Formats: sequence, C-alpha cells, structure tokens
Amino acid sequence: MKKLAGAVVLAFAAASSAHAATQVGGGATLPAVGYVGDVSNRLNYAPDANSLLGAYQSVTGTAASYCQTGSGAGKNILAGVSGTSVQNACPNGSTAPTGFAAGDSHIGRSTLTQPNFVGSDSPLSTTDYNNYVANRSSSFPVEFPAVAGGIAIVYNNSAVSGTLALSTAQVCSIFSGVVTKWSDLGISGSSPDTITVVYRSDGSGTSFGFSNFLSKNCPGSTPAKHFVTDQSYVNVVQKYFTLTSTTPNWNGQSGNANVVNQILSVPGAIGYAEAANAQAAFGSVATVDGKDPVADLGNATTHKVAIGSTDVVYNNAITGVDANTGRPTFAAIAGAPATSCIALVKPDAYATPAAGYPIVAVSYLLGNSANNGSDAASVRALIGAPYNASIIAATGTIGAGTGLSFLDVSATSITQTQINGCIN
Repeated sequence: MKKLAGAVVLAFAAASSAHAATQVGGGATLPAVGYVGDVSNRLNYAPDANSLLGAYQSVTGTAASYCQTGSGAGKNILAGVSGTSVQNACPNGSTAPTGFAAGDSHIGRSTLTQPNFVGSDSPLSTTDYNNYVANRSSSFPVEFPAVAGGIAIVYNNSAVSGTLALSTAQVCSIFSGVVTKWSDLGISGSSPDTITVVYRSDGSGTSFGFSNFLSKNCPGSTPAKHFVTDQSYVNVVQKYFTLTSTTPNWNGQSGNANVVNQILSVPGAIGYAEAANAQAAFGSVATVDGKDPVADLGNATTHKVAIGSTDVVYNNAITGVDANTGRPTFAAIAGAPATSCIALVKPDAYATPAAGYPIVAVSYLLGNSANNGSDAASVRALIGAPYNASIIAATGTIGAGTGLSFLDVSATSITQTQINGCIN
C-alpha cells in the first residue's frame, strides 16, 4: 500500500508538472544565485534543483523562469511601463533588459500579458505604485519580503596580504570618492595605486541596500555632504560629486554579475555586489568591521536575518529621502486597498543589523493582485515560497555559507494564508 501511495503521489506530481504553466519572472540580481543557482546567463529557464525556484518546482510541480534585469527594470515590467513587456527579450550583455522573455521557446508563454512575479531589493516607491495603477487599473501590486543578502565589498589588488579588512569609516570614504588611492588605506605596493570604483549603473536594489547602509552609518551627514538612499548610484553620491559614465576611475556596470566580472578584470578595482555573486565568481571579498558577508550574515545560530514585530508596515511605499540626512522616507499609499498585501520592511530595521555582517539588503517578491487567471494558485505558492518549510528545506543556495539568508519573520503576521488572500 505504501508503494502504491507513493506511486500515486509521484504520478500526481508528474501530471501537475505537465499541465502547470511555467511561472515567468525576473528583476533583482542580488538574490539571483539563491533563486536560480546558475547565473552565467541572464535568463535561467531551468533553475538548479537546489535553488529556491528549483525547490519550488520539486515541491509544487510547477516550473519557473527568471531574468536578471535589476530591481528597477523588474518593477517597471511588472507595472507595464511603456517600452517594457513580459514578452521582451532577456539578452546577455551590459544593457538592462526590458522584458522577461516569456515567449522564449524554452518557456512557452507567448500569450502572457503580465509577469507572474518579480524580485526587487528596493521596495515599492510611490512612483512605482502610481506607474502600476496607471497601467493595470484593475489590479494592484502585491509585495512581501523574501530573503536578505549580504552586500560584499569586492576588490582586485594583489598587494593585499590575506583578506582586506575595512572599517565602516573606510567604506564611507571609498564610496564617497574621498579616498582615491590604495596607499591611503594602508596598502603599499599597489599597481596601480589609484582605486577604480565599480558601481551599479542600472536601477538597482543592491544600490538601494548599500546606500541605506551608507546614509545611516557614515558620519558627517549634513545638508551639504551626505549619502542619499536611492536605487541609482548617481543619486547616492550627488551631494559629494557629479557621477557620469565618463568620470575618471568610476566604472558603471549593469547587474551584480557584471560588477563582479569588471572588478576581476581591472587591477586596483573595488566595488559592491551581492555576496553570493562574488562567491560564485571567486572574487576577493573584504571584511567590514571584522565581519564577513558570507560567514557572518544574520544570526550565528539560525543563519537568518530577523525582522521584528514593529519592522513591517503595510500599504506604505518609499516617498523619497530626508533632505538633511539622505535617509529614506515612507508613508501610506493614497488609494491603496485596505488589505495587508503590500508589506514594507522599514529601512532602519536593517541599516544597522543587530547581529552579524553590517551591510544587508532585504529583497522582496512582488506579484499582481488580480488577473492571474489559471496561474493564481501557482503565484500564491511562489510568493509564499520563502515561508514554506518544505521549500526552505529543499533549498541549498540560501542559508549558511551562501551570502543569502531567509528571513525570520516569526514576530510578524506574515503567513501563507495572508499571501493567499492577496492574489486572485
């Protein structure tokens, strides 16, 4: 009887897999290694079995694809902003895609009109929300925090003995352009001595998370000189200098993987990228205040980043920044539905983590509240995947030693039941 029951379960799973359409998504590059495993190509239509989306398929029988566009482009595609579409191509290269390649022959969703899901490391802003309702008037965006990632300082300098150990103050000085030479960091014999800073040129949640740390922890914040929390690094440093594509010794790249690859190819380079991407590319990673972005991410026992009971607000969005400090501001969304379906983790909650590595980003999964049709059940399960014990247990690309962590939301009200009520 046990063998027969097992055969029935396997047959059901196979049937479900055969008939469930591939869930099409993309966006943030920070959690991409955790979501799909192999990020050597921008589009992964067959996530590794031990990745989050691979585990989602093994548990639910539904496949998923993911295109790394960056958080900003991902949110625009979700909102149906002009010039973007879930059907647009997802090419490799330095140009950020404007679509998730739903019609790719390996995916087979040529009639899909809206993405099933999006990943973003920058939460919805009021602009993002307004873009969405302007283009998808019969629906509203759904947003829940999914995972956390350590933002690593990646470098290329053979003169460094052992591991580069940076303080918060040194990180502030490098990424504001105040320190421009390796010798100013106490590293002698560098060739070249001049530092080349590699940053994200696209709309990036990694930049949002990094600048959230910078604007909170870098001293001397005044109306004249301070970091600005933003998903565009050009805006992050606007109070210090005007950053353009031709600024000497500053090199912009689209996507975490391209940032890491550029650093690896330029002696004397340093930049910021998600720790999992840096680890996958075998990049040299600095410690910050004695903490490692992979080994020391989150709680030392649970390997999760804790979200407190007062750290989550609903139906709020980022409204801008405080003009005097550059800290992000948020407020209730005008006209938002009464349901608790847009969950925002307060940026202060992870700008100075209570434990572990200090530079952390929180990444979200987003979807559509309506018009999901026959995909609705699959979307509910996918948005809830980071809270599903079976999927978490089957995921090996998020957790201890990966540079990514699941969130400990036990103090909050977030549950699969809540998510289910948000998606039709």
